[in-house]
Amino acid sequence: MKRILIATTVSLTVLSAGCSSTGTTGTPTPTNGSATPTSSSNTASGLEAVKPCDLLTEAEVTSLGLKYPGEAEKVGTSDGCDWAVSGNGGLRVGIRTDSGLKELNLDGDKVSQTRVGKYDATKVEAQDGAKNICTFAISVSETSSIVVIGNLTAASEDTAAACQRSSKAAELIAPKLP
Repeated sequence: MKRILIATTVSLTVLSAGCSSTGTTGTPTPTNGSATPTSSSNTASGLEAVKPCDLLTEAEVTSLGLKYPGEAEKVGTSDGCDWAVSGNGGLRVGIRTDSGLKELNLDGDKVSQTRVGKYDATKVEAQDGAKNICTFAISVSETSSIVVIGNLTAASEDTAAACQRSSKAAELIAPKLP
């Protein structure tokens, strides 16, 4: 269990390191004029009201082979939830209300653009060379994102299995996003 938490924490720390507030003013960028102006970019995405552990139901968590309930934990600027698999890693979902995909460190052995539900996303296989981790970063808005990290035990090099876990979870989560 310690290895899971360490691997998850390292992954999220790496993702947090890629965040930068340089050049941001907190002033929303106008769109096509049809959107109602907001006082901050946080309220534009609607993610501020979402609780990470509520993004997967008990039935969904158990269908993924994970232990319910998840454990809420804030790592860096990410509000998250961790679910474990006895002896085989787990899953972390992190919500970033102030960081779009462009602000995240999404480096890995293979990085590809994809879609999860109606959202653009980035799939990162073997995040920063860790073969036991696969990340789906979902773009909810220009300034907000959800990161779904599937991981196996630190000794594993089965990136495909980690991707299968994070992909299935991301597909379950996407319809619940604002």
